[in-house]
Amino acid sequence: MQSNEQQWLEALEGNVEPWELDSFRDAHERADAFARDATFGTGGIRALMGIGPNRLNLLTVARATAGLATHLHAVCDHVPVVAIAYDTRVHSRDFALVAARVLAAYDAKAVVFAEHQPTPVLCYAVRWLGADAGIVLTASHNPMEYNGFKVYGSKGDQATDELAHAVQACIAQIDPFHVRTISLDEGLRGGAISWAPQELLADYVQTVVGQSIGVDCSSVKLAYSPLNGTGLVPVQRVCETRGIDCRVVEGQRDPDGTFPTCPKPNPEHAPAMADVMELALREGCDLAVANDPDADRIGVAVPHEGSMRLLSGDEVGLLLFDFLARAIPHEGNAIAATTIVSTPLHDSIASANGVKLRRTLTGFKYIGEQINLLEAQGRSSDFLLGMEESCGYLRGTYVRDKDGVVSLMLICELTAYHKERGRDLAQALDDLYERYGHMVAHQVAAELPGTEGSEAIARILAGLRAKSPKAIGGLAVKKTTDYAQGASMPGDASQTLPQANVIEFDLEHNCKLIVRPSGTEPKVKAYCFAGGSTAQQAKERLQNIVDAAQHMLHA
Repeated sequence: MQSNEQQWLEALEGNVEPWELDSFRDAHERADAFARDATFGTGGIRALMGIGPNRLNLLTVARATAGLATHLHAVCDHVPVVAIAYDTRVHSRDFALVAARVLAAYDAKAVVFAEHQPTPVLCYAVRWLGADAGIVLTASHNPMEYNGFKVYGSKGDQATDELAHAVQACIAQIDPFHVRTISLDEGLRGGAISWAPQELLADYVQTVVGQSIGVDCSSVKLAYSPLNGTGLVPVQRVCETRGIDCRVVEGQRDPDGTFPTCPKPNPEHAPAMADVMELALREGCDLAVANDPDADRIGVAVPHEGSMRLLSGDEVGLLLFDFLARAIPHEGNAIAATTIVSTPLHDSIASANGVKLRRTLTGFKYIGEQINLLEAQGRSSDFLLGMEESCGYLRGTYVRDKDGVVSLMLICELTAYHKERGRDLAQALDDLYERYGHMVAHQVAAELPGTEGSEAIARILAGLRAKSPKAIGGLAVKKTTDYAQGASMPGDASQTLPQANVIEFDLEHNCKLIVRPSGTEPKVKAYCFAGGSTAQQAKERLQNIVDAAQHMLHA
């Protein structure tokens, strides 16, 4: 699609922030904004906000929505219904309303939330409403300059590769300057646009509480932060129902898309957790928890020996998996799902507890596909837990995506269980390592933005394929798996994983290195894992793998 810069500027006049105009005036940034069209990745379309076809703005959101409407008319024999939600980011509400207006103009019905909501609430709404699709405007844990257009299927699952490709093909045929739209008032009067029912959120909260395994949480004192995002209301309702004493970080309580206290609102990282950890120490809490702005992820830290210990996404997953696998009767039929870039120690827990573990590609949409498969087989009740290393977890099948609200409740139950036995979660994790073996992990990332960055990422992966290493960090490579060539699903050889730009190196001593480009950010990532008979041995091996990975990504 050929794009005239002045035409884009004029069309968006009055609907851009000063920092977006500054970016447009920068020659390098403008070149990237007009270099290509923003397209679907791991989490839908995610991009910087600004002016141009490679940015999220009213025109690109309208175009993407028109593409979705076109696809839905091709596959539905009725008037399509689409649920729409949005987070607290700059422009998110405006983007959501323009999406509703476009759907109405394309003979579809839009059901829009009147206020910002977590992504899992949108997933629940799709199923609750019997909608044909869902849209949520969010960039999850990315910095404030980003936004996203995420599409969900009729089961409340993230757009599968098949759906994403089909919608993308429709988007490509649409001129962003000639997308049909109607006014919000006209859509509301005619019934093509409606507000989501108030009782929907209440039903969601009740369903989340229904995933409890019955541990009394009244002893738990929780420090919580929504990171100026969407999680506060449902989290407080869940805490009230379960008797959890919830203390909220005041400076991060209110919705604010500029994230003034936390420029990078990613609870995987210590800076985003700093305020809630400080609150936990000050108030003598058992637990410090933060959701990312769309409340599908969760960060966890625990007071231990006078300071705070921040747990990784893998460590929280290990604790939850071990807890649920031992607490819930399953008679050997239970299925858990994780990703190929999550800790190898999950396999040990699965084996010890008679749980079948399936590993999918990166992205919770693939875990959602496993839930759909179990449902089709009449085995929904066999689904124990979904977990990924990037702080995403799900118990239950009421949605098909990670849910930071149910994760918070389960982590409070986990905390209460161990507190009753005189342990904090750090001690519980150490006990787990003693039982299953020591395992440490670290992620290395190289941020490579723009066109040049995309080319550099491609070169890194191509180089690893052209000359596969025989040893990494002094450890012999036992097996190399190039997922671009296709591979059987670990844990279920009857399933074949989709092709993906991922290379995995299985090393001796239960160590591993996996390299992949990010699907949501301009990064290439290396996931490093190291096992050992002692914690010190595992750490030493990990450092050698990390050093090798740094060289790979920055050579």
